[in-house]
Amino acid sequence: MAAIVTTPFRVLNAENFKEDVASASNSVYLGIGKSDVWSTNTSDLTDTIPFTPGDHQDDLGEAWQQMIAMKLVSDSDISHVVPRYNYADGAADFVAWDSDDADIYDKKFYCLTSEFKVYKLLEVGPSTTSVQPTHTTVDPNDGGDGYVWKYMYTIITSDSEKFLTNSFMPVKTVDEDASLATTDVNYPQQQSQISSRNSSTAAGIERIEVTAGGSNYDASDVFTVTISGDGTGADVVDAGVTVTGGAITAIALNAKGTDYTVADITITHDNASGGTAGAGATARAVIAPQSGHGTDPVKELGAFYVSLNVQLDGNDGSDFTVGNDFRQITILKNPYSSGTTVATATTIKTMKHLEIASGQTTSNFVVDQLIVGNNSGAKGYLVEIDTDDKLYYYQNSKTGYIPFQANDTVSGTLPSGGSTTLDDAGGTETGTDPHVRYDDTFVRGSGQMVFLENRDPISRALTQIEDIKCIIEF
Repeated sequence: MAAIVTTPFRVLNAENFKEDVASASNSVYLGIGKSDVWSTNTSDLTDTIPFTPGDHQDDLGEAWQQMIAMKLVSDSDISHVVPRYNYADGAADFVAWDSDDADIYDKKFYCLTSEFKVYKLLEVGPSTTSVQPTHTTVDPNDGGDGYVWKYMYTIITSDSEKFLTNSFMPVKTVDEDASLATTDVNYPQQQSQISSRNSSTAAGIERIEVTAGGSNYDASDVFTVTISGDGTGADVVDAGVTVTGGAITAIALNAKGTDYTVADITITHDNASGGTAGAGATARAVIAPQSGHGTDPVKELGAFYVSLNVQLDGNDGSDFTVGNDFRQITILKNPYSSGTTVATATTIKTMKHLEIASGQTTSNFVVDQLIVGNNSGAKGYLVEIDTDDKLYYYQNSKTGYIPFQANDTVSGTLPSGGSTTLDDAGGTETGTDPHVRYDDTFVRGSGQMVFLENRDPISRALTQIEDIKCIIEF
């Protein structure tokens, strides 16, 4: 059985995820984790190339275990994006939009100009590009090099700063609601996109592609080109068939029509030359998008990618550790703060911590070292030392998951690693649910982990801001 997942379905999934972020009934978080090096045992302190994450329960479970903190993603932190293709004079690899090309969304059928305008290519010129498009009119425009471009939209400054990268660019379909003119500061800048929309040729015949030129045709022949399909209004220019060297090389449209989902092209002719009659020419119709070019850029450019850009600002409300690094980025949907209550806090510290007994000290402990419970044999990686004498840590497959015990003596493994005694509760977790953190702010393993990235270490500092950009493909 042969089957496909369609591009519209992938775009819909991307839209649904974007709406989840904006919805008040959902919480989507970006998390950071793993301060220990990429190695297979606790004695190896040298980083290797980041391990490739596995799409299976064990890898996701470990990522939950070694998470350090997470931050709520807002609707302004997410955008549809598509691969970025810059306009350049002399380019020969742009292709025209084609409704019959199964790989069109993997090809350069649009461009981003130096003015941050985006155009879709409807016809390829005879040679390479030489005129950068600049128009914002309703009709497609040929600047003089034979390349016909349709203006789509302009990337606004705020979207450029957050979502434009060397490889991807933001794309949006602007709401035509007139009330936005007074409520959205970007509305005037995006008015050109709205004004350039034209649905009068929605699902019309964009152009006719000659698939086989045939032979023995003559320029003096009288041709009849019939367009049949479920739409109306498309026809061919009188004398619109071009013959070169006995073959049909082009067919010009008189009107594009509208509302086609399928169309056939039939070519007949009157052999005016009296010689051998021409034969063998075939052609097909290229159909415009259902709502017309430029009306819905998200769907037309195949925006089944979304980009998240979340800024981590210093300790971000004291929940994000500084003076350490991280090697994992996760995206979680609807994690719990306790029980089955969906978390809503802007930032959440997700680590367990050890409570130090009265009169004990955390001096000489250093972050990023392995700590060991002398009585229990428990091990963990120390991430942060709190001013209230709490040792924040996590465990993973290298340390094992033996719990620390009450009144246990905990020591650091580095020469100046320190030693201290835990209080009589052990300070690890409370309640009957073993998944509830001591701080009661994060239920380990809850929600859906929809993204996991392993990467080289990123160091954090109190005065530092990290721009974390994640691209998700649906």
